[in-house]
Amino acid sequence: MAETLYRGNLLPERPALRNVMSVLPDYRAMLLAVMAAIADRYEREPDYPFIETKLDLISGEDFPPDDPLRGANAVYGWIQGRGLESLAGHCRWMRRHNLAPELRQRLERIAAEVLEALLEIRARNAGRVSFFMTPEGDPFTLDEDGGIRALQLTEESHYGFSDLFSAKGLVAAARYLELRDAEAEAMEYCRRVDDAIHEGGFTTDQISLDPMNPAGPRPGRHPHGAYMIQIGAAAVLAEHRIPDSVEMGLRLIRHEMRTYVNLGGRVPRLREYDFWEAVDDDGRPFEEDGRILSDPGHVLEFIGLTLKFASAVRENALANAEQITEIADVEAHMPALLAHTFAGGFQPGPGGICKVFDLISRAPANTDMPWWNLPETLRAAAYCFSIAPSTAQRQDALSIFSACHNAFTRHFVRPDLHLMAYQTRNEAGQVVPVIPATADADPGYHTGLSIIDVLEIFENA
Repeated sequence: MAETLYRGNLLPERPALRNVMSVLPDYRAMLLAVMAAIADRYEREPDYPFIETKLDLISGEDFPPDDPLRGANAVYGWIQGRGLESLAGHCRWMRRHNLAPELRQRLERIAAEVLEALLEIRARNAGRVSFFMTPEGDPFTLDEDGGIRALQLTEESHYGFSDLFSAKGLVAAARYLELRDAEAEAMEYCRRVDDAIHEGGFTTDQISLDPMNPAGPRPGRHPHGAYMIQIGAAAVLAEHRIPDSVEMGLRLIRHEMRTYVNLGGRVPRLREYDFWEAVDDDGRPFEEDGRILSDPGHVLEFIGLTLKFASAVRENALANAEQITEIADVEAHMPALLAHTFAGGFQPGPGGICKVFDLISRAPANTDMPWWNLPETLRAAAYCFSIAPSTAQRQDALSIFSACHNAFTRHFVRPDLHLMAYQTRNEAGQVVPVIPATADADPGYHTGLSIIDVLEIFENA
């Protein structure tokens, strides 16, 4: 079993590249252990064509099957889309390195079945996917009292994050499985979501399961999350050598940098490289109750996805000279943005990155520390190490990598539970039953896909 190969090795505060290389076997073991657990869970329910990771990461037990939001009757669109991208990404990595061929074949079958189920759900719901669905594919939502009510999706319904995740997951899986008709449908879906993001036809569909993390749409508040995550879709397309992925990604990155990042002191009361979570109707940092909020994890994810996109564009020679110049200009900002964001968000005492940071008080506004922002920062740091122009910036990237690796290894990873990670810890360092987004554990998306990029970067350094 892959878990038996895991050692939980830690890194020095200022590691050399050779130190980082020493922990990579642990991450390979983690990827294989999580994928094996996902395959095992899927295969125990042959009539349930969905990725299912509904286990309590504190107790290690499955959530009760009759739990209306955490049981198997609540299918999360986010997890199916993320899970498809994860399965495709892990299979590509395993095939590239000739790892665990039997497990890879199991994962390929799962990906094909989940892909088919997701396409059927789209067909019966006006080409859309919902945050909550029944196993039959019927969308539902919560009423004001927390009860369940049916949700009708039509051609006029806005696209949401479930569509964004599903579209790029379908593209990745269809491309890997060489299903050309499914790929064409997924590509069209992805482009429709992209148009909706830029043209006002996109609204978050997330239903918050954490009172400290309100997620619904609010008039006059325009967050950057859809633009940031869609950069990941552009990266998937660039990896597969789709030519128009370059302008797609650059348009998203351009909007992020010009709208949400304090460059050249354009917002004088904030610091250089501050990155706010939302803007108001006038394009200014959204302020409420004297606070301007930033989600450090989203910023760090933006860095990693942006550099992943840039790397894929360069590797596949997709860009013209003008686009390469723009990419180089963006890359030049990333090491400093990484260092600045990490300095504000990382909590060295308990070991983790806070959920929300206030750019006015320069203090955390939500001190909970979800797991996902640590592997996302590992990816961002690895990419910054690979493109940083100076020795000092390369060392800074390795030091940030070390801090996140040690926090993740010490406090989040469960060697006794498939090498999965606790979802959330609080400022006292205690594991708490807070669900950042979905009741399902990560299906290898934040952790697995980030770590695959880390392995590829350092193994080729």
